[in-house]
Amino acid sequence: MKRSAASLLCIVSVLMGGHAAQAQDYVRVFEAVDRTVRENFYDPHFGGRDWSAIVERRRLELAGVTSDAEFQRLGQAMLNELGVSHVVMHAPGSSRPTMGLGARWELIDGRTIVVDIDPASGARAAGLRIGDHILDPSMIRGPRQEPARLEVERCDGSVVQLAIPRESAYWPPRERTISWSMLRRGDGRSVGYLRADRFSDDAAELIDAAMDTLGATDGLIIDVRHNSGGNASALRLLGYFTDPGPGIALLSRPFLETLDGPVEAKDLTDILRVSRAYTTEAIFEAVGEGDGAVMLMIEDLGERRYRKPVVVLIGPDTGSAAEGFAWGAREQTDAVLIGRETAGALLSSQSFDLPDGWRVTIPVHGNWGPDGRDFGDRKVPPHIATTLTPDAVCRGDDLDLSQATRTLEQLWREAGS
Repeated sequence: MKRSAASLLCIVSVLMGGHAAQAQDYVRVFEAVDRTVRENFYDPHFGGRDWSAIVERRRLELAGVTSDAEFQRLGQAMLNELGVSHVVMHAPGSSRPTMGLGARWELIDGRTIVVDIDPASGARAAGLRIGDHILDPSMIRGPRQEPARLEVERCDGSVVQLAIPRESAYWPPRERTISWSMLRRGDGRSVGYLRADRFSDDAAELIDAAMDTLGATDGLIIDVRHNSGGNASALRLLGYFTDPGPGIALLSRPFLETLDGPVEAKDLTDILRVSRAYTTEAIFEAVGEGDGAVMLMIEDLGERRYRKPVVVLIGPDTGSAAEGFAWGAREQTDAVLIGRETAGALLSSQSFDLPDGWRVTIPVHGNWGPDGRDFGDRKVPPHIATTLTPDAVCRGDDLDLSQATRTLEQLWREAGS
């Protein structure tokens, strides 16, 4: 009996010791997150938030953490208190314990409506359809091994129960991220359509190839509705229909710490100016060379400049660098923006390694216009707003493209062409 009791005590001690060691590991990672944010977060003033107070309050919750999932939720909650986009706490390994659906959905008139399904997704075979209204969206995300058991309302008003495999779609973006086509109309005009789903390191080359084909068209539709961002290669596209000159300023902590107050236009007059920084590596090198500040320039494309009407399609999935492009198109060109407000997630981020395989992503550069306006996480409003309705989704109507055609025709009439 005494031996059994001793064995039990030994087992309990081992378990408690293991938990203590695990808790200690989380403390180490927690401290690394705090240190990384303090040293690298782009805003030295943390947007007016008290980062030290946030950390100490979240530290009190650390004692109750017993798993990676719990620690990830704690770390993510702490980062979210910064009140900015581009903050992510990454757990060790690549497998996510939870997943959603291989589909896109939007909140339309207070209802969660399926607007797209990935071509390879098992959701379609399981019965999910574009236009379906997911009655309880809280059931979408869950354990990756278990199907999402959803009740959906069809376009005809009927309600069905579905068991849909959980998946992760739309990342990495579909290749090629820049695609294009040309339409010849019966009235003799031609219209170019350029879709940019990501401004990646190869985007500038693809944009040039697209404009080699579309440069002689009578009107151009640029679709960035599903563009999640990327890098400043977006400025190459902007250069085709605006004047050369300052594009957007990237500012980081070393530069912002030297200012006495908010950024003003005069603060940007003498910072490093760089053209053709169209890769992520080139951008980070330029910011470093400029001691934390760089003005990314729009090139002079000379005879390649596109001078016919341009419309740009935007929406709630237009994010990050794509919003930088949209702001440039709105503020520095004659392009007409059509659709709905963008995501409001315009910052430049970097991922940092932490102990034990953890990683954290935080914003390291803010984005300012040449006039000193802070565009960070600001939604871009369209010139012409469209209203997406469940009925339009069910009919398969693309209200944005329909409006784009009407707008081009109006611009042609006004130009007398």
